[in-house]
Amino acid sequence: MKTTQNHPVVPETLHAIRRSKPSARGLLTAVGLLAACLGSGTLGAAENYQASLKAGDEHRTNKEYDQALGEYDAAVKLATSPTERGLALGKIGVIQVDQKNYGAARESAKEVLAISDARPVARVTALQVLADCQMKEDKDYPGAIETLEEALQLDGVAWAQPTVTIALGDCYRFSGKFEKALEMYRKMFDLPTANEGIKGIAALNMGLTYQYNLHDEDEAKASYKKAVELNPSLQKEVDGHLSRIP
Repeated sequence: MKTTQNHPVVPETLHAIRRSKPSARGLLTAVGLLAACLGSGTLGAAENYQASLKAGDEHRTNKEYDQALGEYDAAVKLATSPTERGLALGKIGVIQVDQKNYGAARESAKEVLAISDARPVARVTALQVLADCQMKEDKDYPGAIETLEEALQLDGVAWAQPTVTIALGDCYRFSGKFEKALEMYRKMFDLPTANEGIKGIAALNMGLTYQYNLHDEDEAKASYKKAVELNPSLQKEVDGHLSRIP
């Protein structure tokens, strides 16, 4: 956890103050919390935008969601451009999806998309958050497909194509368009920005589609084999699905 002038970050306090819309009494409570932090020598502040963003990413990797929110909140305050602010807000939305707080995640995404001069690096994150909400909360797969297709049309975000493409495949699978889902999963193997791990997940999802939706056990087995070759950490999950094949 970072400090500025020997003041450690207090993510819970920062997050509560930023995300709430308090009454007069609630506002006094929030200000009181901040004053208490000041009085005790603990004010949440980050060294700089990039450091805060990086720390938030590290906390998310470790599933330390409150700390991640604190770092991203600090990054929002330290942002010096609409794009920086939009990216930090989008990352807050990602954490809110992780926490299944879809209402807040949707609002974060909409806030980013309302920033007209934010660059694609911010918009693609917001669109992914919005699509997650459409998929996981609303079960609105056509809506999520439309959102993800918009994300794929953005310029300069090749790094995001693998996660967007695999999410599109999932949307098509859940909406019953199995051949279209397979088409999306296969695209993963031609994306230069896709690493072996996510290619393995694409192969796993192909196996699931073949096994449970198309009932083609031979293709399922071949896909599962490829999944483990690309991503050995999937072995246990693959074994569970293979055990259901006579």
